[in-house]
Amino acid sequence: MRQGKLQRQLIKLQTESWSVSCHQSLSPYILYYCHSVPKVRVYEANLLGRKTKAKINHGVAICHLDTTAWGPTQGAFMALGSDPGRIEVCHWIFENDMTWTTAD
Repeated sequence: MRQGKLQRQLIKLQTESWSVSCHQSLSPYILYYCHSVPKVRVYEANLLGRKTKAKINHGVAICHLDTTAWGPTQGAFMALGSDPGRIEVCHWIFENDMTWTTAD
């Protein structure tokens, strides 16, 4: 994979708050699994072309600020070589998933 071809422009939507996220479930019908997520920070991000600075894509990311209750074998800890409560874990919100939060 090539590195360094994109730049990002981040917009923080709120400092630290609760969020409600809904994920589309595998079903013959449109069905969402929704849950509340405490102590998160939500960002919007525009991915820009390095040379043209034109917007290539847009996404929403969520950062989990308190991971102390997560299990030590959670995928993020395994991939990053860390443990619960030592790091924040951020990830993109998938297409067709939704997140509601307050804005600062």
